[in-house]
Amino acid sequence: MMFSAPLKEVGPMQTLTIEVTQDHIDRLSKAKKPVLGIAELIWNSVDADATTVDVRLNRNVLGSLDSIEVIDNGLGITMADAQEGFGHLGGSWKQHDHQTKREKRILHGKQGQGRFRAFALCERAEWDTTYLVNGALTEYKIIGTSNDKRRFAITDETPSTRGGPGTTATLTNLIPQQTSLDSAKAVPELNKLFALYLKQYPQVRLSYDGDAVDPSILEDTRTTYTLPAFTTEDGRSHEVTLTIIEWNIDIERGLFLCTEGGFTLREVPPGIHAPGYQFTAYLRSKLLEEMEENGTIEMEEFTDLRKLLDIAKDQMRRHFLQRDSEKASDVVEQWKHEDIYPYTGEPKDIIEETERQVFDVVAVNLDAYVEDFKESKPHSKKLTFTLLRYALESNPSSLNFILEQVVGLPKEKQDEFAALLQKTSLIAMINASKIVTERLDFLKGLEYLLYDPESRATLKERSQLHKLISRNTWIFGDEFYLVNNDESLTNVLRKHVQNVAFDVDLDTPVLREDGSTGVVDIGLSNVPPEPEEEKDVIVSKILERHPSEGKHHLVIELKRPSQNITSEVIGQVRSYAFAVAADERFQNVRTNWTFWALSNKMNEQAQLESQMENQPRGVVYQSKSDARRNYNMTIWAKSWAEIIEECTARLKFFQDRLNYNASQSSGRQYLRETYPKFIPPKPEDEKPR
Repeated sequence: MMFSAPLKEVGPMQTLTIEVTQDHIDRLSKAKKPVLGIAELIWNSVDADATTVDVRLNRNVLGSLDSIEVIDNGLGITMADAQEGFGHLGGSWKQHDHQTKREKRILHGKQGQGRFRAFALCERAEWDTTYLVNGALTEYKIIGTSNDKRRFAITDETPSTRGGPGTTATLTNLIPQQTSLDSAKAVPELNKLFALYLKQYPQVRLSYDGDAVDPSILEDTRTTYTLPAFTTEDGRSHEVTLTIIEWNIDIERGLFLCTEGGFTLREVPPGIHAPGYQFTAYLRSKLLEEMEENGTIEMEEFTDLRKLLDIAKDQMRRHFLQRDSEKASDVVEQWKHEDIYPYTGEPKDIIEETERQVFDVVAVNLDAYVEDFKESKPHSKKLTFTLLRYALESNPSSLNFILEQVVGLPKEKQDEFAALLQKTSLIAMINASKIVTERLDFLKGLEYLLYDPESRATLKERSQLHKLISRNTWIFGDEFYLVNNDESLTNVLRKHVQNVAFDVDLDTPVLREDGSTGVVDIGLSNVPPEPEEEKDVIVSKILERHPSEGKHHLVIELKRPSQNITSEVIGQVRSYAFAVAADERFQNVRTNWTFWALSNKMNEQAQLESQMENQPRGVVYQSKSDARRNYNMTIWAKSWAEIIEECTARLKFFQDRLNYNASQSSGRQYLRETYPKFIPPKPEDEKPR
């Protein structure tokens, strides 16, 4: 039976009592792993400027663990520090300092709580400390037991005959820990915990039960990334770094949340798949120190912490993809020599670079694990490689089908690739990157069509420009879903807009985020069919909301580029906007209406009308709140230049991360390749051959 030994009398002594509840102290004295309790004692030693720390496991004649000693050659604990640190919770001198007293090393603990972790291992803890005062060495003891962790006894000081200052923490009446404190398990854990610190301060030497704690001899690679500055929900910016250490031994993976100086605060699962790698990652930021102090570092549902972890995981995925690609480089060079590698030259952008990395990982594993593939002839390999490249470029989701049906990859390797390519979000990253770059190119191409004199002169509004717009209504805002030929809205528009001719374009299905199929917009012409270049078009979109919030309709009148927005145009849009929004068929439906008049330019008077007081620039009408009315309405006058600028601004963050710069040339090329039917031919294309 285990019991808490009473405090033994060791000469005259004083008793310090912490004014805090017992259950709070009990929470502080817990550790997820026993070795973490020892780690806290080591941190206390190095914070006291120790250059050597020796952990000794003392066993009895039966070989059982009898006591643990943590011996250091630090500065010791002054009596004043002991009375402050052991007599008050959070009263550590470290709370007010950022560096150690002699060596000026970065401090670890600042809350004065680490000493309680000793009771995760034992029922009695004794600190025998020697320090220098007025040129002479003085020693005394601090004693605590688990039967009342709020009380510590301190003996009187006596002159010391020891050779120098230092502290020995002795843990007795040990709590059974099975084999978790054995050197074979504890040393790898300590290597992970102190890897960054020992790299920063190589003069410090740690040993555990006779074995050196030396992460450097076990490291395979060490890579540090400076992540983009992280902005919290309250608008503050924090620097963040991520260090990834790959080990040459089997070790449990972990992601450590650390202070800015590299001291570990908490360990969480890495949350990524990286087959074949043994690694530890260290996320460092001042923000994590704040979370530790505020008690939110244990709350992964906390928005800032969740976002920060997601950023770290994305960087880890990219790191191991790059490492796989590096390992594959020798094999890839051989394929290039055999002229079966499906890529030539350097990657043109980060998307193709990512595609190549994924391809290299898949192809090298095929070569290593599929015997038939390894023995196949060069032209067969080349065909397979071409299929893989095509899948990555055009339909990444078909990759598993090709691996299974064409290559014959074993089921277990298919599962491994699925973990690599899907759960690591690489394919999602490629798809998202494609969307961003294609949208940037579309905007440049649209800008060219609308404003280049030669292009604008040959551009056909109805059969070309409006067809392009109907397939790219994201330029008006991604929050709106496309109207699925909403009969109620269509009939209302037909009633209030004269000379209507429908132009419902169903050529191309539109996929929503969940993969379901939608349809493109309704286009309504409000002038007679002839001549084509004189037509205007109305495009409507709808934002589905919770029934209690009603619906939000966006109705856009696209004026032909040669028709400027004038006061008359604004008046025209205002007149039918009032009529449409107030239609009796919407009387029982809460609705928000937004109407746009959109063209290349606004004349001076229209610009003045679009500068309403207390409203964003461009608003020409904003309805006032009225409980008796079931709708609210906003009318805007906008130019294509504003739309393109707003879209570009929304995409800028992703553009910067992708390091992709769209140009008019790339924009024109994208439009010609994607929408060849809707692009005016270049003059040279029309010349007789």
